[in-house]
Amino acid sequence: MTGPGGDLPDDPTRPLRPVPPVPAPAPGPPGGTGPSASSGSSLTARTARGFAWAFTGTVGQAVLQIGATVALARLLTPEEFGAAAAALLIVGLTQLVTQLGVAASLVHREDLDDRDVTAAFWFSVLVAAVFAAVLALGSPVISPLVGLPADSALLPLLSIALLFAGASATPLGLLQRDLRFRSMATVDLLAAGPALIGVSVVLAVAGFGASALAFGEIAAAVAKCAGYLALTRPRFRPEGPTASWGRLRPLLGYGAGFSIAQLGNWFALNADKLVVANALGTGPLGVYGRAYNLLSEPANIIGGAADKALFPAMARVRDDGPRLRAAYVRSASLVALVTAPAAVLLCVLAPEVVRVLLGAQWDAVVPLVQLFALVLLPRTSYKISTSLTRATGAVYRAAWRQWLYAGYVVVLTVTGGLLWGLVGVAAGASLAIVVHFLVMLQFSARVSPGLMGAVLRMYVKHVPALVLTVAATWGVAVLVRPLGIDLVTLAAAALAGGVASVGTLVVLRGRFAAELSVVRSLRGGGAPRGPRPDGPAPVGPAAPAVSAADAGPAATGDTVASPTTPPCSCPPSVAGTRPAPWGTRPTVAEPTACAGAGPSHACAAVAPAE
Repeated sequence: MTGPGGDLPDDPTRPLRPVPPVPAPAPGPPGGTGPSASSGSSLTARTARGFAWAFTGTVGQAVLQIGATVALARLLTPEEFGAAAAALLIVGLTQLVTQLGVAASLVHREDLDDRDVTAAFWFSVLVAAVFAAVLALGSPVISPLVGLPADSALLPLLSIALLFAGASATPLGLLQRDLRFRSMATVDLLAAGPALIGVSVVLAVAGFGASALAFGEIAAAVAKCAGYLALTRPRFRPEGPTASWGRLRPLLGYGAGFSIAQLGNWFALNADKLVVANALGTGPLGVYGRAYNLLSEPANIIGGAADKALFPAMARVRDDGPRLRAAYVRSASLVALVTAPAAVLLCVLAPEVVRVLLGAQWDAVVPLVQLFALVLLPRTSYKISTSLTRATGAVYRAAWRQWLYAGYVVVLTVTGGLLWGLVGVAAGASLAIVVHFLVMLQFSARVSPGLMGAVLRMYVKHVPALVLTVAATWGVAVLVRPLGIDLVTLAAAALAGGVASVGTLVVLRGRFAAELSVVRSLRGGGAPRGPRPDGPAPVGPAAPAVSAADAGPAATGDTVASPTTPPCSCPPSVAGTRPAPWGTRPTVAEPTACAGAGPSHACAAVAPAE
């Protein structure tokens, strides 16, 4: 397994090693061309842009998904939604098992070549094909486990999507490794729009019922597979079995631990649905699933985008404790700035949101949405802890905590379901989310001393904005609701809450200088800025700074040589060109620039803007 310091075994009994603090980087030249200035700002800017593109892509998917939800809620019954959700539970579990963390291993591994990629690709395809066949042939036995009839055609249909998902795992890892989030966002939007949503709605209108959702999943899987492969174009000619296995072993060592953690997380996120499906049936599962999805969309938009951008950035500087801590705290604060107001709006305006999006026949969803909205912030924020543990290689020590989380969910949802039905299940799942958030925060604090206190102080500074947003949203909703017009209530209360949240941020902008610097870096196109002549190189706002020599080709860029810097003395193999990143043809040479001077200076390849 590839651990934080290289290819080291991850011993589950060994305590997580705190990374000692390192001295601040030395000031660079007046022009800001030292390695710390240029490469640190470059990684910061690229991570910020990566988050922006990941966020944009996920928001676009969510908007399309909301549009489809509005249509499908009026075309399909809760029972049909529940049947599709039950089948997708099995397919989602199988997909985690088949991929064995290959994509995460490609991102985490320091050295990677074409033959590693080829071995990973064919391994994922082969394992996915085997499990797809098992799923299709074993459907009569597997379907009743989630409340479906033995003759249901949903699992055989969705096994096709599983096969294409296996072929997508490796190119997805390569795109994340090279921080190519704009390309990923484009493919994901195409998959979510014409493929997933268009197919589902059209077939639902044609009367396909739950199968319409299955065909939509197949269309999305095909679109993502074709798009990711077109962007990365991996080699398809494998080596012999012995050589391929030798390349797979280090990838699977890390990936197995990652998959164990992911399986625990899957059971934690889906145990409540399994309880509902087996104890209450597919109809209640359809109601529960609609409520859960309304809250999972904001969590996926914010937390998912942060995870996509932070994991590869943190992996590059996994041995630098202070910068990991700074990245964690600032990322968590940015997530809170967006998530806390969204949670307030969803909780206060749940009746109007449900009636506008789903219709009056889904009123049973309202109390579930309100419960889930209360825990939207911890549900989103624990994804940052997940990124940190994956980046530092602590996948095995994180795995048992994910399984412990699954245990919380099972015990609390079963207890709540027996006492209060669907509302009790939602309450139990919400309490489990809060407990897991605190457990993962404590675990992350072991990476860098002082993280826990820094995170708690960060959350305290968000309290004034939260209080004012609650007061404004609730007060306006109470005044406007007597009119009986849901859209007016939504618009007025959301506007009041937004004004209160943004206004508080403006008044207290001194407290949020680090967070606002991320916005400025995006507004300026991510161009790095050199340090002041009399001060050290700054730590990036969204991700830690690293040296150009350690960052690797995907983390460097935008380096401009100072007029006072001596001519580059790098050897031609370094100073001339570098291999093109994944997804580009190697025939295009890319220029490099020197950062610093003297025998130990760094030669950094200029990364092309995507």
